[in-house]
Amino acid sequence: MTSIVALEKISNLNEMVQVPANALYNVDGYTEAGFKVGDAVTYQDLLYGTLLPSGADAAQSLALLTYGDFDSFVNAMNEKAHTLDMANTHYSNPVGRDSEENYSTLQDLLKLLLYALDNEDFYKAYTTRTYTTINNLELTSTLVVPSQMYHLNIEEIKGSKSGFTSKAGLCLSSIAENDGVKYLLLTAGSKYQNGFPNHIVDTLTLYHYFFENFTNTPILEENQVLKTIPIKDATQSMYEIKSPINVSMYLNKNEVENLVYEYQGIQELNSKIKQNTKLGTIKVKYKEEELYAIDVYMDSKIQYKYTKEILLVSIILLLLILMFFLIKKIRKRKN
Repeated sequence: MTSIVALEKISNLNEMVQVPANALYNVDGYTEAGFKVGDAVTYQDLLYGTLLPSGADAAQSLALLTYGDFDSFVNAMNEKAHTLDMANTHYSNPVGRDSEENYSTLQDLLKLLLYALDNEDFYKAYTTRTYTTINNLELTSTLVVPSQMYHLNIEEIKGSKSGFTSKAGLCLSSIAENDGVKYLLLTAGSKYQNGFPNHIVDTLTLYHYFFENFTNTPILEENQVLKTIPIKDATQSMYEIKSPINVSMYLNKNEVENLVYEYQGIQELNSKIKQNTKLGTIKVKYKEEELYAIDVYMDSKIQYKYTKEILLVSIILLLLILMFFLIKKIRKRKN
C-alpha cells in the first residue's frame, strides 16, 4: 500500500530527492535498504528499496517526500483502502508495524495487489530480483537469499513481496507462471524458525500442487458434437449440434471426464424450422457447477423427403385452379 499510494503521487520516478531527516524514525529492528539521511537518490530508488528488501527507511522516505508527514500519508493509505473496498483493513503506519490500528485480511490484500499490479511501474518493481540505486546500493529481493541458502527453486515465481511481524508471522505475496497459466498467491502465518523460509516453502508447495494437477482445459472445441436431435421426414435421421467456438477454462486436468453438456431447446426438427434458427442452449457443467453457456443455431440446410413431391402437387393444384377459372370465364363469354 505504501508503494502504490506513493507511486500515484509521484509524477516522475527519475526525479532526484534527498532522504529526509525523519526517514530513519523508529526503524530499529526493521529491515532497512541502507539509505542515510541526506542521500541524493531518485524516487525509483526508494520504490525499489521499499519493495525488494522491505526497507523501512525507503518506505518512510516515500511517505514523507510525497505527503510531507506520516499522518497525512497514513490518511491517504486508508482512503485508498476505502476506495478499493478493503472493508477489514486499517493502516496506522507506512511500514507495517504491529498495532491494534494496523490490520488487514488476505482477502483485502488480494484486492490491493490486483489493483497495484495494474500499475506498470509497480509491476516492474514487484517482478525485479536485483536493483542498483543511483548511489550504488545493491538491493535484492527478500525471496533470493533464503532461497539460495536452502536450495529452493524459485524460477517460476516471477514477482514477490514478503513480510514478517510477530503477530502476522512470515507472509508472502507472489505471482508465478507455469505452462501458460498465471497464478497469484498470498500466504500468511508461517512460523519463524531460526531463519528457515517457511513462507517460501508454503508458497512453493501450493504452487506445485496446482502446477501438477490443474491446467487450462478445453471445454468446447470448434465443430465438437454436443448433441444430436431427430429430424422428421428428412433424408437424414439425426441433426448434429456442434460447437461454433473454442473455449478453455482452468480445471483439474485429472477430472476432465466430469464435464457434462446439457441441452435445452427444440427436441425435433421439421421442415418449418429454417436455417439460422436458434435451436436452444448448451450448458457446460463441471461437478454440477455451470461453467459456460452457449446458444446454438441450425447452421446447415436439411433435405426433406417430400419436398419435390409437395412442390409437384402444389403446381398441379395451381394449374387445375387456373384451368377452372379459365373455363368458367370462357363459359360466361359464350352466354
